[in-house]
Amino acid sequence: MYRQSLPPTEASIESAGVWARGIAKAEEPGLAAVADQVTRGLLSAALRRTPPGGRIHVEIDITADGFRIEVEDPGLPDPTGGIETAELSSVTTSFGASCGPEGHRTWVLLRRQRMAS
Repeated sequence: MYRQSLPPTEASIESAGVWARGIAKAEEPGLAAVADQVTRGLLSAALRRTPPGGRIHVEIDITADGFRIEVEDPGLPDPTGGIETAELSSVTTSFGASCGPEGHRTWVLLRRQRMAS
């Protein structure tokens, strides 16, 4: 499992995308571009919800089902949607979000690429 904690700045979006792409290249090379895209989108949404001084937590896990990306921030859900509703269904196997006293959490599962025979 890979984890990092980021400040709510525009630079964190780039940093997290590059980080996710690097992990995917090492673990699931066929998912590198989409891991970068999804991570940037999730960070962008989290940035809108995170107050100055807050932290955004990103976790990547390689599971039997695929490449799981989770982003947690201290805010409430974004009523405008963002990547959670607009793009995730087209590039993921499954995704979800929850909100509780600790903040907002969004996760996605990118399906593991099958090798052609």
